[in-house]
Amino acid sequence: MEPYVIVGNGVAAVSAVEAIRARGDRTPIVILTDQECAFYSRPSLYYIMLGRIQWEDAWGRPDWWYEANDVDLRCSTAVTKIDPDRHTVQIENKTDIGYSKLLLAVGTQGRVLPWADQHLRGIVTLNTLLDVVGISELLSTASRAVVAGGGLTSIELVESCRHWGVETTFVMRGDRFLDKQLDHDEAEMIHSRLRAGGTDVRTNEEIAEVQGRVGRVRCATLREAGEEIFCEMAGCTVGVVPNSDLVKQAGGETDRGIVTDDQMLTTLPDIYAAGDVVQVRGSDGKPTRSEMLWYVAGDMGRVAGGNMAGGDERYRRRVFLNVSEFCGLDFCGVGSIVPGQPEVEETIIRDEERGSIRFVTLDGVLIGACFLGDIRLADIARGLIAKGARPRDLHSDHPLRLLLERGSP
Repeated sequence: MEPYVIVGNGVAAVSAVEAIRARGDRTPIVILTDQECAFYSRPSLYYIMLGRIQWEDAWGRPDWWYEANDVDLRCSTAVTKIDPDRHTVQIENKTDIGYSKLLLAVGTQGRVLPWADQHLRGIVTLNTLLDVVGISELLSTASRAVVAGGGLTSIELVESCRHWGVETTFVMRGDRFLDKQLDHDEAEMIHSRLRAGGTDVRTNEEIAEVQGRVGRVRCATLREAGEEIFCEMAGCTVGVVPNSDLVKQAGGETDRGIVTDDQMLTTLPDIYAAGDVVQVRGSDGKPTRSEMLWYVAGDMGRVAGGNMAGGDERYRRRVFLNVSEFCGLDFCGVGSIVPGQPEVEETIIRDEERGSIRFVTLDGVLIGACFLGDIRLADIARGLIAKGARPRDLHSDHPLRLLLERGSP
């Protein structure tokens, strides 16, 4: 019997293994990953650099888990080709590995920008445990860094630099941090805290060039200001690119990522995909936007694994939830919170006690909530959004209704 082969070893992959075994399917499983080690928690990388958790706390599954689940884990093994007709994958040494069913949980990679020689020591991204090792070594001796980006990974790098006492310039192409989730006032709360901690925040700006000397980063030049900033580290976190080439080269359907149906099946026979790389086809037949979230990858992995083992699972998108911490300020975005949406109404409460809360309604129905500071009502809001609740129909003493009325004119 040919094994199930899984390419990748993140949360989607391990969730698929657990779903396969939960159905009593004992087909051997081979995991091929270009990572150097077993599964670990990607969100933990930031907390390792801040010294809040130890390396061993990041491991997502102990070594015995692989053996107990009859998983042949092969680290540092990159897959270079898929042959759907022969049901084989090819690894770097040109060896073919047969499969009965294949799952691609290959994730994304950081976007490479043309402003620097990627081989310069000091050009960094934050995606893997090895990145943490390299960044920590740099920060232990660096005096100044430049970080380009406007999303979660960028601020993780900025906060890590601050923790290590490294003077940092934070460069954003747009007018604010996390502009698809935070409005101007919300983002300014983060900008102000960054500046108060010594970070040089530059908006509507980008890096034109990073120059090196003797193989090391020496300075970064800003495009608009034309200013040279001397630095030993330049962090690039400007977007990600889905790793969809394997499917594209094999003749499967791709868009921005790998296109699947709601059972996580690609257009290639017996080949599934799950996680950040996936775009699930919507009810209109068009690929939906990728959901690059930890819990989404786990959900997709469970559906894919269940179906590989003969199930009839369907992926159902949950209400969006993004939880993080910026500069000591808790953040939780729930549902549809993109600022400036047409035809919606926003109710905003901002004070020293709660920080900032923004509720978004459409035709009287709650569709989103953005919490910055006090996030205790976020889970309640998520449940109400899932039910399509109308705040005006809530009990008069319901805490969310009281907040809405407090923020109303």
